[in-house]
Amino acid sequence: MASHEPFESKLVRLEVQQALPSLEASLQQETPELNALFLSYADDQALWMSASLAILRHGDRARDVLVEYGLLSDFQRVLVRYGADAILPISYFRSHDVATLRAQHWVGERYQQVSRWWSDEEGESDSAFTPYRRGQMGIALLDANGHALLNQFVVSEQGEVEWLQGERLVAGLGDFFTSGLRDLESQWRRGDDIGAADLGWAGVDLLVMASTVKVLRAGRAARAARVGSVEAQGARAGLRQGLLATSGRFATLPRMAKVAAVAGTAYVVVRHPSLVSAIGANLSTWLGWPVWLGQFLIWLIVLLPILFIARFIYCWLLTPLLWLLVPLIRVCFRATNNQLAKRTKSQTSDIN
Repeated sequence: MASHEPFESKLVRLEVQQALPSLEASLQQETPELNALFLSYADDQALWMSASLAILRHGDRARDVLVEYGLLSDFQRVLVRYGADAILPISYFRSHDVATLRAQHWVGERYQQVSRWWSDEEGESDSAFTPYRRGQMGIALLDANGHALLNQFVVSEQGEVEWLQGERLVAGLGDFFTSGLRDLESQWRRGDDIGAADLGWAGVDLLVMASTVKVLRAGRAARAARVGSVEAQGARAGLRQGLLATSGRFATLPRMAKVAAVAGTAYVVVRHPSLVSAIGANLSTWLGWPVWLGQFLIWLIVLLPILFIARFIYCWLLTPLLWLLVPLIRVCFRATNNQLAKRTKSQTSDIN
């Protein structure tokens, strides 16, 4: 009857239930990866509320995006700022090979190569234009363009994300001629530092220079769209490959930290006995046994001290006590029978 869920995912579910009790019912049906993600979001109310609303509104599409990019700080920023619909452009770019996006990626790669050659820096460039990389570029574009990009995506009657080409064209023309001014005003209103490049591009907009000069801005856009893939891939691998790297991390802990970890784990297991079954499921997976066999052995090991104590109490306390109580009980029964017999005789004599 016990659940076959592994120990790590079971522990994460229990922790997220305590950290986010308002989402307990909904997260109970979600995957361990999503539970671990929401546990990392627990300290930021705006973040976990936006993620929960995204799942409620966009379902599996939001789940896939959250698992892929949920640990990236850029994604968390756009999710909080633009809400649940921030999922739409990321999901679209991730599942569609857009020609303009590929061109920006190519320009960004060439720019990085020239930069490394110019500065004599060594480094590896992952030029693969994968769906994951397209999603990263979608995050960067959403962070840079905000609602101007977000308004271009809708969900059709068939449940598919559609890119409004008319809105895209209008936004592109407006961005082509006025984005420098808008960026300059936004930075000024937010109190950000304004550099010479920002003033220069705003001046280009004011002078309405030739379009060939504007093409130079593609390099800056491509550079912004090229995010740190190595760090992002590491974060994604950390979420997918293991919720808790228990064995490796435990081996590197100091002695006092190991004692505290074991004591803390024991305390949690006592509070939540279902974790014992989860440990049994892990043991069966490691050894290639049936799940029920590992759970039976773990529960036997856990209950064996209790059985020994119960046997000791039965043999050395209950058994002598019963030997003493049996004669006393017999005496009590005899006295009761004699009393009843006397009462019966007295009633019979009264009737006669």
